[in-house]
Amino acid sequence: MIHGYFNLVFLFGFISIYPQNINLYLTLLEKGSIQEVKDNLPELLDRYPNDAGVYYIQALVNEDGESSINQFQTITKNFPNSQYAAKSEMKLGEYFFARGLYSQASSQFKKIIYKYIDFKDHQRALDLMVNSFLATGEEDSVRVALKMIKQLYPSLEFDKYGIDGLDKVSREARLVRLDSKEISKKIKSRKNSKRKPLPKDLFKPWVIQVGAFGKYENANRLKKQIQSNGYGAEVHAVNSNGKRLHAVRIVRYASKKDAEKIGKSLKKKFGLDFRVLNNPK
Repeated sequence: MIHGYFNLVFLFGFISIYPQNINLYLTLLEKGSIQEVKDNLPELLDRYPNDAGVYYIQALVNEDGESSINQFQTITKNFPNSQYAAKSEMKLGEYFFARGLYSQASSQFKKIIYKYIDFKDHQRALDLMVNSFLATGEEDSVRVALKMIKQLYPSLEFDKYGIDGLDKVSREARLVRLDSKEISKKIKSRKNSKRKPLPKDLFKPWVIQVGAFGKYENANRLKKQIQSNGYGAEVHAVNSNGKRLHAVRIVRYASKKDAEKIGKSLKKKFGLDFRVLNNPK
């Protein structure tokens, strides 16, 4: 017993030195050692006030459900690029699902799937999303959502839902044969006409950035998903703090107001955070 006690003390000392290894705390919680984790939280919060993992653990052990919900929401707001943002979003979705708030749950899980490309638990989020839709009788909505998600994550399991029509995808754009004589006629006509300045509304300096990824493959998947919904999207290589990232941008708009309107629509529909940028290189 004494030997086990000293092992536990050593373990917590090790974690306190390396708070980033939050998985050790999660393992202890899974084993039911809740009080031991609680006993170490004050010190961790004092020493590491800006560690998302510490706040995530605090939310897990909090006995007040409403306070935990608020803490998970705070993590997603203050640490949006942390791995615990997606985990916190999942906890929020599970809370809605457990309370029978299925419409909120389905929107939450769909947002997680679209927003967190690198999340490791897409399948569970997908399962809960499907169950939430079906609980409210929205089979058509779940079919539409699954068709789009399957394009983004083809390796996930879709057959088990028994929903027909998921393999029917929209046709890709095809090249068409052009009449060379008609083209020559139009070119000649343009050359003979007086040259006019381009209308000002053709200059569209505003773009909407909806994500930046270390891996091009992740950025390209999101780009294709956005394009499949009728938006013009591109992937641009950018440098951020010395790191090369691949930014996904929706192009282009004549005014900032127009761009913000589309950005808000995307956020509402897919849960995508966005930035409106002026004429980025």
